Amino acid sequence: MAIIYTVFFLIVYCSLVYGKCQIHQDDESTQNVYKNMEKWKIFGNNLTVFSNGSTFSVGICSSPYNATDVAAIIQKESNVSYVLGNLDRVNLIQGDKWILLTYENGDSYDNVCNNLTRSASIMFVCGSNMTGLTILQAHTTSNHQCNYMFQLQVPDMCPIVEKDDKLSGGAIFLIVIGSLAAAYLVLGAVYMHVKHGARGIEHIPNLGMWRKIGGLAADGCDFCCRCERTSPHAGYFFDELGPDVRDDDILSP
Repeated sequence: MAIIYTVFFLIVYCSLVYGKCQIHQDDESTQNVYKNMEKWKIFGNNLTVFSNGSTFSVGICSSPYNATDVAAIIQKESNVSYVLGNLDRVNLIQGDKWILLTYENGDSYDNVCNNLTRSASIMFVCGSNMTGLTILQAHTTSNHQCNYMFQLQVPDMCPIVEKDDKLSGGAIFLIVIGSLAAAYLVLGAVYMHVKHGARGIEHIPNLGMWRKIGGLAADGCDFCCRCERTSPHAGYFFDELGPDVRDDDILSP
């Protein structure tokens, strides 16, 4: 019986610890942030990025190599591997437009950085490139930084843009005018046919008025747009008070 309890305990422990981030903050807001992260498409996936001769295998709340391992980020450099952070030691911070996930309790530095244990952070920001993991800061043979920082774009963090399906005032105005014009033509045509026995173009209500309006509009356009002007002909001079007179007539006795 004791063996059964032991096996059951190990199964439960592994399901809770391995392959999943253990957030140390127990406040409700942080737990809600983590629950929202679990809905991401990228959550639980593993990514690989290369920089300055180092290969970084990064798990998003998962172990890159082994589902029963607590290592969250592993750095390979010159046939040497370092664990940068573990799943059982995770801090989570949320900003206005970013979320910072930090894996702690990694392997210790050797004679640098005060021999502290390594830690690595992933900053999640809004974006569509879920596979483009960017290295912002790393400790390598050519760069002795004591921190590791990655950045990853997550579409699920982008705000939802609501589509405005409402019609604008101009569109509503045009719809109303079009509806009134259609009703005017249809009802007017029916009236002209029934009341006056109209045929063909005579079905248009107030046809005479519309013809006059069209003629007036044409005259207005002709007056405004005509470029030609009357000018005196050769051999004449222009007299506003009388008709044109030839020069020859003036010189004649």
